[in-house]
Amino acid sequence: MQKLYSSLYLQYKIKKFMENNSQNTRKSFNTNWIYLGIIALLLAAGIYLFVTKNEAEQERETLGNELATVSTDKATVETEYNAALARLDEMKGESIQMDSLLNDRNAEVQELKEKIKSILDNKNASESELKQANKMIAQLKSKMDDFQKTITALKQENIELTEDKKQLTEEKTQLTNEQENLKEEKKQIEKTLEKTVETASILHASDFKMEAINKKKNLLGKDKEIETGKARKADLIRFSFDLDDNRVSESGEKVVYICVYKPNGGIAGNSYKFKLSNGTEKGYTTSKTIFYKQGEKVNDITTEWVPNEDFEKGNYKVEVYHMGYKIGSENVTLK
Repeated sequence: MQKLYSSLYLQYKIKKFMENNSQNTRKSFNTNWIYLGIIALLLAAGIYLFVTKNEAEQERETLGNELATVSTDKATVETEYNAALARLDEMKGESIQMDSLLNDRNAEVQELKEKIKSILDNKNASESELKQANKMIAQLKSKMDDFQKTITALKQENIELTEDKKQLTEEKTQLTNEQENLKEEKKQIEKTLEKTVETASILHASDFKMEAINKKKNLLGKDKEIETGKARKADLIRFSFDLDDNRVSESGEKVVYICVYKPNGGIAGNSYKFKLSNGTEKGYTTSKTIFYKQGEKVNDITTEWVPNEDFEKGNYKVEVYHMGYKIGSENVTLK
């Protein structure tokens, strides 16, 4: 019985051991899988965090590069824009025609400038906006290239106009000089012609006669004139002449001036003056007005001179002047 009991007790212990061992095995198996799951989850989480961190760092680095690129592009755009404005200002001062041209196109240029400036003033300007600004700067430069071509053409036109103006000025000066020369020549011709006409209009005296006259009464008491050659008997000097026909001198009254020279060389009278052809003045003894008809001869023009004192012995000379020219003379000597 005791053996049976011992045998049964041993079997019970073995069975219990087997049951406990089976439970522990199942419990240990279940715990291991849990641990494995947790480890897998932690590993997955670590991998995710590692990958996410790397992506974040790459994203941050890319964003920094993009910001640097955008900043650099903006600086380049500002540099290009400022250079364009400087060139525009330079072109404005380059030509008056340029100012006029810019005034005509000012609205287009101003609109581009305002749009570009608006983008550049924006600190958060995007890359696309900066690209748009670059395009507008290119348009502005293109317009300035057109302006430059226009300025060059205008300058060439100005050079040509200046040359044409210079040539026209020279031609005008030459024509003016020629005109002045022609005027001067005309004046000279007119003077010469006037002088010629004047000279041609001078009357010429001919058949000049001069005699000393003694006046006395005859037996009947009438005046009687006798030519004499003695100074003490002479009462007057009579002279006569003809005026030849002249087809140039116009009809009308002609004044002749008569100069009587005494033996001492002085002009008798000499209180009156007339102008000679050379512009100087000359004293004369008497004058005579004669009506002259163009182209006809006037004969026997007579006049006489009676001195205020007795005649002196010597040579007496008479000269006749017309228009300032001497037209005839004669002498008589009294003893």
